[in-house]
Amino acid sequence: MLDLDDELMQRYQKGDEGAFTLLVRRHQQPLINFIARFINDRDNAEDLAQETFIRMFKAAHRYEPGRAHFKTWMYHIAKNLCKNEIRNRERRDKYRVDNVVNSGSDNNGDTEEIDLIANAPANPTFQPEVELERKELRNAIQKAIAELPEQYRLPLVLRDLQGLSYDEISEVLELRSGTTKSRINRARLMLKDKLKPFI
Repeated sequence: MLDLDDELMQRYQKGDEGAFTLLVRRHQQPLINFIARFINDRDNAEDLAQETFIRMFKAAHRYEPGRAHFKTWMYHIAKNLCKNEIRNRERRDKYRVDNVVNSGSDNNGDTEEIDLIANAPANPTFQPEVELERKELRNAIQKAIAELPEQYRLPLVLRDLQGLSYDEISEVLELRSGTTKSRINRARLMLKDKLKPFI
């Protein structure tokens, strides 16, 4: 029996354009989350997710429902796009906008740098202690995941954050089932070790 994603793909292949829109809506946010954690860049994650859907849209006529899982196919395409992005990023010099601006020169001709974030007005009503602690923990978890080596980070993200089965992860990452389970367990141990100060 076909799952909902396969049914939607079949409907799209028969000319129902709205079916593909439903697929995008169903998977857009989890895909963006996966990509953001893969490349450690939230800003570019949406663009890469969109590119993933464009590739799927163009190749939809070749998709065979029931042969491969839709999510496996989607994450496989996204994984390859992410790897390309990381390779391209390493090749080019990336100019980043700083949060520091020059205030102009004073009477002596010296320029003063102003840190926009450090000088932003802080409103304590928007920073309750509990929310701050939660945010620190979330940031620590994201940082710890980002610091994991790719071979451990990807299976962990696909399993614990995206909810894929071990078999689906093995298919996406082209690994044996035992290797997938081993890497996920190793990643969890590494993560636990990195988060000891917060636990």
